[in-house]
Amino acid sequence: MLMGTFAAMIPMTSAGLVFNLQSILNVNWGNETNDPLIPRGELRTLTLVITHSIARGVTGDAVLVSMQGSLIPIHVTVVETPSWCTATVSQGTLSVVVQSNQVTTVQTQLSIQVDNDAPAYSLAYIKVKATAETTGLIEGYENEFSLAFVPAYKSFISPSFPESYSKDIGPMDTAVFPIQIANMGNARTIVFLKVVNVPEDWVALVTDQVVLEEPAGSSATAYLVIKPSNSFGYHNEEASIQVSMQPVYADDFSKKGEITTQTFLVESRGFSTPGFEMILFLSAVGAIMIVLSFYRKRMG
Repeated sequence: MLMGTFAAMIPMTSAGLVFNLQSILNVNWGNETNDPLIPRGELRTLTLVITHSIARGVTGDAVLVSMQGSLIPIHVTVVETPSWCTATVSQGTLSVVVQSNQVTTVQTQLSIQVDNDAPAYSLAYIKVKATAETTGLIEGYENEFSLAFVPAYKSFISPSFPESYSKDIGPMDTAVFPIQIANMGNARTIVFLKVVNVPEDWVALVTDQVVLEEPAGSSATAYLVIKPSNSFGYHNEEASIQVSMQPVYADDFSKKGEITTQTFLVESRGFSTPGFEMILFLSAVGAIMIVLSFYRKRMG
């Protein structure tokens, strides 16, 4: 009783110095952030374990005993995140009960989500602040802790077709389709293109790969070239040719995105006379030679 009366008579700040009572906080978490976070693909939740203890000098033991059962409010807040990251604490205010010679733990949940523009496999940090309020003669405590994590590769491409994806041509002509591909993911990406199906007697070739730089919206253009059947005679044909596009992380080809396919439609109508141009050319050359020969004879 005498110790409690003496403590009540002196100012709070002076009492803290005399009895040397102060909260100590430590924050720990598991290995939930060891695996990269998929942008917009998941909400990663981890458990924050807050350990509370009280540092004290010899003169503070009796005061601490007299304060057993008191509640010390603890606040947990996120103070800093990357611009492309969202982190929230499920329960920001907790409390611990003062217990002599005991360490107390409380828990809360931290949820993390990263946007599509989070740079793939770049080390990032979330700063969490833990604060224990001053309670009676127990001085408060504040500390910040950094949680490290990395975003995963997010493959996302957006193809477009400046000249449409259908054309009408003659059997002796060639159809060319530009394929513009934009990188909407979060890393430098290589897109592999392949013609999936080609009708018999038709020819279809496509640019085998294009490189998309890291900034979102960076684009490159591939070309699909289609040559219809040009056998002799009249043609009235229609062909559907598919092209597949698969994005791959440029620094690790084992990390692949989903395959996107696009169908191109070509209608071929008209007469085809393969080799006829050469026949006409040779006939014209022959006629010229005959005329020249006849002219030389008359001059001779």
